[in-house]
Amino acid sequence: MTKNPFRLNQEHIIGLVCLAVSATILSITPSFPKGKANIGLTGPAFFPDLLAFIFIICGIYQLWYGTLKASAYSPITLATFKNLFKKKETRTAYLILLFIVGFILLFDTLGFLVTTFLFLVLFLLRLGVNRLQTLLYAVFFTAVIYFLFGWLFTISLPSGILSYVGL
Repeated sequence: MTKNPFRLNQEHIIGLVCLAVSATILSITPSFPKGKANIGLTGPAFFPDLLAFIFIICGIYQLWYGTLKASAYSPITLATFKNLFKKKETRTAYLILLFIVGFILLFDTLGFLVTTFLFLVLFLLRLGVNRLQTLLYAVFFTAVIYFLFGWLFTISLPSGILSYVGL
C-alpha cells in the first residue's frame, strides 16, 4: 500500500499567502512610531500587528486543513488555473484586486477625493449597481470619509491634482 504523494492545493496556496502577508506586515511595523509613553501596544502598529497575527492563525489553519483534505482536491495544474478565469466571480475578484492596487498607486498623484471617487465608481459598476445609484453612493461616501478623517480626525489626506485648484 503506497501513500499518495503530497499535492499542493488551493488551501495551501491561501495559507502561504496569509503567512507571506503576515511576514511582510510584521517586518514593516517595527519602523512605525511608538505609542504613548514609548509603549508599542498603543501606537500605530497595533492594528496591523493584530491583523498579522490573525493572518498567521488563519494561514496555519489553511495549511493544516489543506493537508488534512488533500485527497479531496484535484492538483493545481495550468488547465485548472485557466479554468478559474472562465468564472465571472473569479474575474471580478481579480479585477477588484487590480482596482485596489490602482487605488494605492494613484492615491498620492490624484489625491484622496479623486482616487476614492473613481475607485467607488468602478467598484460599484462592476458589482452591477445602476449608474445613478453608483454616482450618488460614490459622492456620498467620498464626502463622509473626507469629512470624518480630514476634518474630524484632522488626518492629512493627499490633495493630488486638486491642489492646483486650492483643495
